Amino acid sequence: MMAPWARCKALLAQYMYRDRVTVTRQEIALDEEGADIFTAKDVYKDIPCKLSQYGKSLQSEQDARAFVMRNDLRVDMDPAIIVLPNDILTVTHEGQTLQLNAAQPFYYPDHVEVIVRRTEEA
Repeated sequence: MMAPWARCKALLAQYMYRDRVTVTRQEIALDEEGADIFTAKDVYKDIPCKLSQYGKSLQSEQDARAFVMRNDLRVDMDPAIIVLPNDILTVTHEGQTLQLNAAQPFYYPDHVEVIVRRTEEA
């Protein structure tokens, strides 16, 4: 017998995952002189996902250099995708590309929910 969430997982992939995400992670590497450095590496590319609003209002403030706006969103995708806090998620949604910072993901049998923050200066 098929697990009860397997059908739900297939339906999510078929009907909800209309956006695409690339997951980029900071990894330790060595420079030419042998010193530790951090490099950004794409660990997943062009994965089907769903970007949606998280329900919080837009946050804004004036800092020393610019007017800063923050918006908390949510990305849902297959639970086989491992997302870590501080990963950078580049989501393509309805013709626009958004760069988002991941918080702690929540894993379920049929999907993973990742709360992400978009920060931009105006």
